[in-house]
Amino acid sequence: MKVHMSEPIYINGKFYAGKHNGVHRVADRLVREIDSLAAEEWGGRKWDLRLLIPKRRRFSPEVSTARVIEQDMGHTQFWEQGILPFAASDGLLVNLANLAPLLHRRKVMLIHDAQFFLSPESYSLHFSVGYRVLTPIMARTSLSVLTISNYSREMLAVFGISAWDKTSLIFNGVDHILEYAEKTDVIARHGLKLGEYTILFGSTAIYKNIDVVLKAFSRYAPSGVSLVIIGEGEERLRAAGHVPPPGVIFVGRVNDGELRALYQSALCLLFPSRTEGFGLPPLEAMLCSCPAIVAPAGALPEMCRDAVLYANVDDAEGWSAQILALKNNAALRAEKIERGRERALAFTWRKAGEGLMNVLLSQSSKAAGRALPVKDKTA
Repeated sequence: MKVHMSEPIYINGKFYAGKHNGVHRVADRLVREIDSLAAEEWGGRKWDLRLLIPKRRRFSPEVSTARVIEQDMGHTQFWEQGILPFAASDGLLVNLANLAPLLHRRKVMLIHDAQFFLSPESYSLHFSVGYRVLTPIMARTSLSVLTISNYSREMLAVFGISAWDKTSLIFNGVDHILEYAEKTDVIARHGLKLGEYTILFGSTAIYKNIDVVLKAFSRYAPSGVSLVIIGEGEERLRAAGHVPPPGVIFVGRVNDGELRALYQSALCLLFPSRTEGFGLPPLEAMLCSCPAIVAPAGALPEMCRDAVLYANVDDAEGWSAQILALKNNAALRAEKIERGRERALAFTWRKAGEGLMNVLLSQSSKAAGRALPVKDKTA
């Protein structure tokens, strides 16, 4: 097979200076996947990947093929908007963390969702206004916009951020959770019993809607089931106006091995968000044989289909009833475990990396001398 040389593909690595949050973890994983595919000369070409990363960063990439180029001011917005366009001027620029330089016209950007339009009250005024003004301009000046679900694609079009036919889909992977060995000490440390606790990710973001679950446990406490909250502690949640009921177990922030152990021993995961661009935790949980109860909102029905139980966003009693349904009906729980694992297996990081490489191949001016069509795939 004839091997072609690609034009330079620059990757905006500013996100390595940020917190290790969901968006940044996705971006890092995509970087590692396309680096691995480049090592295989994916698409029959030698890939010239150049990862521009800040000298001052919180975490670092694990790459073998991409050329890593440190940037003195790479952690700043000034670098991203004022220096990066010129540093990457001779190639295609890839932006994977919701932001991109306005001045670079040959770029691809990933926008996870339109939450800053759908739930502006969940963000600071400065953040919300900045994103609502700048993101549509960034999208319009991009060759292609990527997003992570059909729901997000629709919302980007509805709010005028990116036209439907300009936006391509790259579904997240969830198989990373199986790469980590279980760390069961978190189970023993908190005195948790197999199948007798539910998991909720604690968040102060309003759209995460954790109050409906807190009310379910305070008003309609499901018998024999405890509530475990991962993430924000009791003090932070109370300061934000949430009222955790007595008996809640706060495990704090956990690593991936601890999270896998918590999933695999839980009765179920509770995910009551009013909107989600993808919904990674339910799919992670399902891959670990942990059934999920989710709200029928945002991209959650698209991602989870019939592999989960649903409870309405404001129906605290309904959440309690669904928890008890899984607790008291072993056949139902076994069915959801089987369907959930089957559904979650459809989402791999290898597929996500190949989807991104397809887009890069189609947009590269040296992709066999012409642009190749990118076809949407239904997960």
